[in-house]
Amino acid sequence: MQAVRGTKDLLGDELNKFNNIVKIAQELALNFGFIELQTPIFEFSEIFERNLGENSDILTKEVYKFQDRSDNFLTLRPEFTAAIVRSFASNGDLMQTLPQKIFSYGPVFRYDRPQKGRQRQFHQINYEVFGAENFYCDVEAILLAQEILSKLNIKDEITLKVSHLGCAETKHNFALSLKEYFQKFKDELSDDSKNRLEKNPLRILDSKSPQDIKLFANAPKITNFYSDAAKENFDNIINLLQKFGVNYEIEQNLVRGLDYYTGLVFEFINNHDGAQNTVLAGGRYDNLVERMSNKSIPAIGFAAGIERLMLMSKAKNHKIRPIAVNYISENEKLFAFEVATNLRKNGLAVDFSFAGSFKRQMKKLAQKNCQFAIIIGEEEAKTKNLVIKNLDSGTEEKMAPDNLSQFFIQDR
Repeated sequence: MQAVRGTKDLLGDELNKFNNIVKIAQELALNFGFIELQTPIFEFSEIFERNLGENSDILTKEVYKFQDRSDNFLTLRPEFTAAIVRSFASNGDLMQTLPQKIFSYGPVFRYDRPQKGRQRQFHQINYEVFGAENFYCDVEAILLAQEILSKLNIKDEITLKVSHLGCAETKHNFALSLKEYFQKFKDELSDDSKNRLEKNPLRILDSKSPQDIKLFANAPKITNFYSDAAKENFDNIINLLQKFGVNYEIEQNLVRGLDYYTGLVFEFINNHDGAQNTVLAGGRYDNLVERMSNKSIPAIGFAAGIERLMLMSKAKNHKIRPIAVNYISENEKLFAFEVATNLRKNGLAVDFSFAGSFKRQMKKLAQKNCQFAIIIGEEEAKTKNLVIKNLDSGTEEKMAPDNLSQFFIQDR
């Protein structure tokens, strides 16, 4: 019996690190005015097929798609944005108050080659903002993303790369120019890029193939196709990033892997990793809500893989160290259980052994990483004057049961 390839169990220090990242993400979501939303882990396949782009790698290679007993085609969530947009567009209450900021986290599923930091079931934190097309909103998204990385103590190991996809006309004209350029080198392109050449030339710029990358240097640049409005918008974003001291690099070949992006796109890149080095990424997608509803609502969002953040995180994980309540013999067991129960009622973590000799109970203290042990013998049970041993310092003191909770709460 073993886990399915590309999945893994989380426990111990790994789970503590996972939970710490989620906690940081939730706290910052609250600080920036986001509400939390959880969507189902599967949706009608059309939700993703209509919105991710028929030529995206996710759809062509990676989704888990199946047919249920009612002959519906369903897809396990490969990313959050399309699912969040579906929920937003179908929920009148959410659409009534704009702008609306939505935070989510949870598992996503892609049939990909498992490797370091990449699983077939992995987890993401995800932020979306609906109803704001102002460039301040774009910069706020980057500031929020940077704050997450700062809280994890990894900001200095990451480079922010930004680009701008302009308007629909910009993308159309740029795509035509790219197609004309890459057509000259068709025989040198990777198989994936040959397919993209016909269906979506912009996606060639997302290729990680060395034979494709060497052709990028002389490829057309999207900045040559900006409208005046697009150029002004990108300039405003850059100026505001500079005002807030955000370091960035303009990467004109940055297009992101999904067709729905418009305007600003950005990636935070791990400076010390290889091809799979994107830690956090996102951008603007002003046309996506309209595809699922009759309302044109601008939007921007970003996501980060929790597993990749776990690999880099240097944040201190807060570990709860339980209090052990140990009894010398069966005669003191009931009283010890009462002490443990009362401490738990006051919100304290307590380890209590249901069976085993006193010697065996004491052996468990190191395994459980306990800081204190309350030792109850015949005299303690009779006098109700309990021995508290500090396992770090080795010191002991005696205390009445009524004072225990306050003592431990103060110590925390």
